[in-house]
Amino acid sequence: MKTTADYYVIARQMFLQAYPHIAAEIDSLSDSDAESMGITLPQLKNLQADRAWAAYVREKKLDGMLFAIQLAEPDKQLAAQAIERYLRDHAAALGVSWEEFCRLNQL
Repeated sequence: MKTTADYYVIARQMFLQAYPHIAAEIDSLSDSDAESMGITLPQLKNLQADRAWAAYVREKKLDGMLFAIQLAEPDKQLAAQAIERYLRDHAAALGVSWEEFCRLNQL
């Protein structure tokens, strides 16, 4: 099964393919752009791709990880399992039991 990081990378790539003008802007970044920020060009391109994805999901008022899993996992059963795993991890990170998390989020 893919990790949440795997789903994120796949979904972000799908997003950039769906919005080629954004991908072209990111591809047009130069070494001097990166140097001015004190990072490498690949780091800058990765940062800008992350920012574009984050802006998109924020604009659509989506949970970026849930949307990434739904977008990147064609198998609905695997998507449901990945979403549950993500939500359980989220509950644990919040220090809330799974039952309490489900109640609070009406799941």
